[in-house]
Formats: sequence, C-alpha cells, structure tokens
Amino acid sequence: MSASVREANLHVGGSSGRIVHVTDIQGNTRLPRAQLLDRLRAQQGLAYVPELELVRDVLYLMQGISGTHVRLHHAWQLPSDNGSHEACTHMRLDFDEHAGMISPPTRDLIHRLAELGQLFERVQAFVDSHESQPVATHLTAQSLCHFLTGELQAHNALLTDLDAQWHAQAEGEKLSPPLTLQRLAQVTSEPMMRMRLMSTIVESCRHAHGGALVSTIHTYTLTGHPFIRRCTATMLDHVSRPFFHTLSRWIYDGELDDPFHEFFVARAPPSQTRKPPLVDDLVVPTELGTDAADVWHNRFVLQLQMLPSFLSEHFARKIFSTGKSLHFLRDCCSSGHGHAEYDDTAQPSVALDPEQARLRTLGYGSAHRRELRYSDMAGLEHAIDAEFALASGHLCMRMLSTFRLLDHLRALKSYLLLTQGDFADALLETLGPSLARPASTLYQHNLSAALETAIRASNAQFDDPEILRRLDARSLEFGPGDTGWDTFTLEYRVDSPVNAVLDASAMAGYQLLFNYLWHTNRVAARITAAWSQLLSVQKAVLRSRHRKLVDRALMRQLRATLGHVCEMVHFVRHLQSFIELEGISYAWQRLEHDLTVTKPSDLDHLVDIHRTYLHMLISTTLMRGRRSASDHLASDVRAQLHSILAYADATDELGMYVTSELARLAGGVDPLSSAARTHAHVSQRLVDEHTQFQHRLQSMLAALERHPTLTVRDLARRWNFNNVYYRRERTTVSTSHATTTTTSALAR
Repeated sequence: MSASVREANLHVGGSSGRIVHVTDIQGNTRLPRAQLLDRLRAQQGLAYVPELELVRDVLYLMQGISGTHVRLHHAWQLPSDNGSHEACTHMRLDFDEHAGMISPPTRDLIHRLAELGQLFERVQAFVDSHESQPVATHLTAQSLCHFLTGELQAHNALLTDLDAQWHAQAEGEKLSPPLTLQRLAQVTSEPMMRMRLMSTIVESCRHAHGGALVSTIHTYTLTGHPFIRRCTATMLDHVSRPFFHTLSRWIYDGELDDPFHEFFVARAPPSQTRKPPLVDDLVVPTELGTDAADVWHNRFVLQLQMLPSFLSEHFARKIFSTGKSLHFLRDCCSSGHGHAEYDDTAQPSVALDPEQARLRTLGYGSAHRRELRYSDMAGLEHAIDAEFALASGHLCMRMLSTFRLLDHLRALKSYLLLTQGDFADALLETLGPSLARPASTLYQHNLSAALETAIRASNAQFDDPEILRRLDARSLEFGPGDTGWDTFTLEYRVDSPVNAVLDASAMAGYQLLFNYLWHTNRVAARITAAWSQLLSVQKAVLRSRHRKLVDRALMRQLRATLGHVCEMVHFVRHLQSFIELEGISYAWQRLEHDLTVTKPSDLDHLVDIHRTYLHMLISTTLMRGRRSASDHLASDVRAQLHSILAYADATDELGMYVTSELARLAGGVDPLSSAARTHAHVSQRLVDEHTQFQHRLQSMLAALERHPTLTVRDLARRWNFNNVYYRRERTTVSTSHATTTTTSALAR
C-alpha cells in the first residue's frame, strides 16, 4: 500500500475508531489522496465549512469581533523579569470545527487575514486611550490620533463595502471576481501594510511627544520601500502640522505658541537660566527679566532633544535666532508686535511710523508668509533662510544705526580706554590733588564736578551730549588706608537694548582696563614730573656760584638718579605706546572691519564680535598668553609701576635735599646730622627701588621672550632694544656693591 493510502487509513482509523480499506472507497479506480479523503468524509457525514461563511467570519475578525467558526481569544502575558517586555495582551484564534472542517491552508490564510483585526484593535486602543484622558493631550499626539482616526474610518469603510459584497453574494448575486478568502487577501494587502506601519509607529511613539514624536515617525521614511516611505510622508505631513504652526508663529511673529512644550524652543524657567557670557575670567550676573542681555541670552533655550530629525542643528539655530530677533525687537527695541503689525491688508487709515514702513518694504507682512509643510522641505529651507536674513539683519542694523552701538563703543574707547589724550591729561590734572587724599574724603559731587571740568578743558566738549551724559565718575568701596587713587573709577552707563552687547560682564572688563590704564597714566605723569623737577634742580646747581662746594659724590648721585628716572620714563612710555598701538588700535581696527565690512549675521554674532574685541584688549594689555590665563605679567607691570612711584617720591626728597644743601652752602651754615641721616635713608631707598626695578624687568624680559603671542613678545625688544639689561645682568652684583659703598661714604 502506498504512503498516501497508509496515511488515509491511519487518519480514518484515528477518527472513526475502525479501519476502513481504501479499496472500499475508491473501488477499481485509483484516486488522489484529496478526492479519497473527500469521499471518506462524505460517507461519514463530515464536510468543510463553506468558504462564504469563513469570509463572513474573517470580516468580523478584521473588526476585532469573534465569528461563528473562528473566535478571538485574548491572553494576558506577564512582564518579563529582566524587563525586556512589559505586561500586555496577545490575541490568538480558536477554530470551532463542530459544524465543519477547516483545512490547514485555510487556517493559515485566516491567521494572516485576522492580523489586520489585531492591528486594528491596537491602533484603536491607542486612539481611545488618548481620547479618554481627563486633560488635553499634546497637540502632536492629538494630530496623530486624528490621522489614525481617519485611517480607521477608511478601514471601516472598506469593511463596509466588503460586507455589502458578501451579502450580495450570499443572496445569490454573481460577483466578478467573487468574494473569497484569496480575494480578501488581495484587497487587504495594502491596508495590511498601512495598518502594520501605524501599529509599529503607535508602539514606538507611546511615550514621545512634540518634536521627538515627529522625529520618531520620520525615521520610518528612511527606508527603500516606496509604499512605506509614501505612507509615512503622508502621516508626517498631517502629524507635523502643530509643529509647523508653532514654527510659523516663531519665525514670523517671534511668539512662542507652545502650550504643551512640544517645540524645540522653550521659555527658560528662572531656575535654569544659563550663566552670562564670559569675558575672560569676568562673570557678572545680569538682572533677570529686565536687562536686555537677560532677554536675549536667558529668556529662551534651545532643546535639541525635541528637534525633529529632518531639521539639522544648523537650521535649528537659525530658527532659534530668527524668533529671538523678532521677540527682542518687539520687547526691547519698541519695534511693534512681529510681522502681524505690518500686515499689507491692514486698514489704510492706520498710520505707520517710519520703522513700520521700512519693515513693510523689507518684506514683512502676512502677504509674504509662506505656508510651512513637511511635504515642501525646499520651501521650508528657503523660508527659514529668508526670515533669518531679514529679522537678524534688521536687528543688527538697528543696533548699529538706531541705537548707535558703534558710537558707544567709540566712547568707551575714548574715555574708559583713555585714548583721547587731552581728556585723560585734563582729568588727571584736575583730580590729581584730590585723589592723593584718603578715599573717605572723596565726595560724589566733587568727582562729578572734576569730570565736567576735564570735559570742558578738552575736545570732549564737542562730543555728542547724549554720549557725555552717560559718563560718570565715582569712588568704589574703600578700606582703611586707601587713597583716592585706589578707589576712583570712571564708568559709562548704557541702556536697553545696547546692554545686550555691553552687558555687565563686558562693562566689568572695561572697568578692569580703565583701572589698569589709569594707573599707568598716573605713573607716567608722576615720573615725568619727577624727571622735570630733578632736572631743574640739577640746572640750578650748575648755575649756582657755589657749585664747586657741592660734594662730588652728591653730583654723581644726582646724575645717576636722572639716568635712572630716564630709564623708568623709557619703560612707561614704551608700555603706553604698546598698549595704544598694538593693543587698542589694532583691536579697534579689527572691530570696525567686522562690524562695517563683513557685518554680523545676527545678534549672537554681534555679541561674539564684541567679546572677541574685548578679549583681545584684555589679553594684549594684560599680556596674557591665552584665554583665561593668569595675568602674572600684568602683576609684574603693576609692581614695576609701584616701584616707579616709590622712586619718584624718593627723587623728590633727593631734590629737596640738594636744594637745601645748596642753600646751606650759600648761607655758610654747618651741615646738620639729621639731614645727613635723611639723605642716607633716601639714597638707600633709591638704590633698593632701582635694584628691584632692574631685577623685575630682567625677569619680565625673560618671560616675554617665551610669550606665545608675537605682539607681546615685541614689547621686550622695545624695552631692551640695545640689550643693555642683558649686559647689566652680569654686573648687577658688582654695581650694587659699588653703589652701597658710595652711599655709606655719603652718609659719613
């Protein structure tokens, strides 16, 4: 007996409990196995379930409803111990064969068709879970649910049409082609793929919202399957509408219309405002909420985790800057309320100020708005580029022209950096006597009057009064023993919106530079006055009739002291010229080029340009090697200037001693021992201060030779242009010993 016949016998024996011979069924004609089984089932009263009834059950299964012969069974699956999957329900099919048999191939086909019902239930459950929430869900999730609802309605419409065909076929109407299980598989092939895609997206987007949800859906477009890519693009075009609505309000009006925090731009809470921009190591916090710098830097933040994946970070920063520019124009520059105020369809009776009219001619207005959609990415990029150039460019133009940022920078350069020499000299001459007194004796009205006197005594009187009224002289907090030189400062006040660029940290940098330069100018004036006075004393001695009676050692000391003073004048003058030419002038030239020729692209770029300018000033003036490096060379310079001041005071005392000695010789009075002791003390001070000056200068020259900046390194060549300090270094000890011997002889 063949293998098929044996299988038939075994099957029959297993089903009826008795053995049926194949020859009893097929007779003398050999039949295929399928026909053999059909005759056997007919003899025993068994038959297949009619396909029309199975089609009806499948239509029910596609809606998530159990049929007559095929029923749905939901099984609960517990979560795994390792957390690989959560608790969920699984659907399986139970076949009822009491009324007839269902062949295995038919079962497989029903399983494939019933998957559509399972996917339908999953998507429907997602939509129902969002609609049943007591509070409104995120707009992007609502848009996704709206799209899924439309797809589910289309699915129900398809089932309704198929159900109508089934009823017509059940009533005996001939359909072409007839409605069969194979026909259902053919008709639902594309809906099946669409439903699979929606089910997969639903599972992956269950905990996402806003831009993250849009990014998750966008990842399904990165496939080579054209149908999936097309369906996903259609879904994204619908789901991303809330995102593009918020984007339109942001780049066209500068308003953040994001009630559910779904946009990648968010309003920063007060507890998460970022630190103010750094100016080297100077960090001064701004006043939150009122300062223009706080409005620009801290009011909004960029959340890259909410950025849709079809937008690059470069484009996101352009969008961020565009909206911030419009918001800044409206909030800090009194520039209206975004583009809506400049609507071309407005009433003709409404008068426009010149600023509004200029914005309208630049292209602002609702007639120029472009509808932003996911399906028009080229138009999106063009709109973003155009709005960025328009809004950011207009803001920078207003900062430079209307709010006169360049004039403010020029005023800072003239008055706080002391590049207007006649004003600096007049201020120093006016305030000099007052600042030599204790700081507690300085009063604000006296300082303001001295500042006004210096302005009227210099060409500063011809400057713009709007600029001059921002200047103010004041005294800082002082401690015991402080003089006016230690506490005096000059400040320049700026208002909104200019303080977005000249913020508190930047003004602190200018204060640091002013104090350093003011001290340098003070020392330069002091040592120059000491040189002039000592030179007058020397000329008076040489013109005197009693010059031959003056001690030769004292004359040698006078000539040596004059040489040392000239050495210090050389040091200070070259330091001033280095700061003026290599520091301030070069940095200002770079700043003017960046602001007027290359031009900033947005306010962030403008702030960076000014920050670079100020860093260049500080690093060159204080001779720092790199950003945030310690200013040890500037400390050495301050120590040198302090030694020069001490040496100038000692030269004044030496001049007084020489003058008194000349008067004593003219009157024939005997020398006093106290005068000799005073002279010895002054001589020792001169030696000590000059020795410290030379030793410190030699160490500074060695440090400057290793400085990474070529411009700062050139200062060493200016101070030591003839290598005199390198030659003196070998004879420092012997010179110091000889000077000490001379001082002792004079004391005796």
